[in-house]
Amino acid sequence: MEEMLSGCISMAVKKSIQLTTAPLEKLIAKGESIDFRLDEAAWQDLGVGDHIEFWEDFTGWQKEPTDKSRRVIVRVEHIYKAPSFSELFELIEGDASRLGDKDELLQGLRSWWSEDKETIEGALAFHVVVV
Repeated sequence: MEEMLSGCISMAVKKSIQLTTAPLEKLIAKGESIDFRLDEAAWQDLGVGDHIEFWEDFTGWQKEPTDKSRRVIVRVEHIYKAPSFSELFELIEGDASRLGDKDELLQGLRSWWSEDKETIEGALAFHVVVV
């Protein structure tokens, strides 16, 4: 029975996305998270209610999960979009106080994406909950 349920959930997964270990652990512990990305074409087909599988990316640059990668299925509860991460924080802060230190968060996001790339693409965030 458990295998059947697991199979049904995995068939409903719309995207499989890497997530580094620390954010994955926070997601597992809290049961929800806000995942930040650039507003790229890869995310345009995702909508509220869709299921995403996050798999553990040990380096931050893996293209595929390993046998040791943990996996978590989440449902998209809300999608936020803005021209910049700073503006995105303001949108999210109005709905939830999950951000913590915004300067620290922005510094972490800048380690993945440059301000130039952010300006070109825009910013995106998914509020997700573990299913």
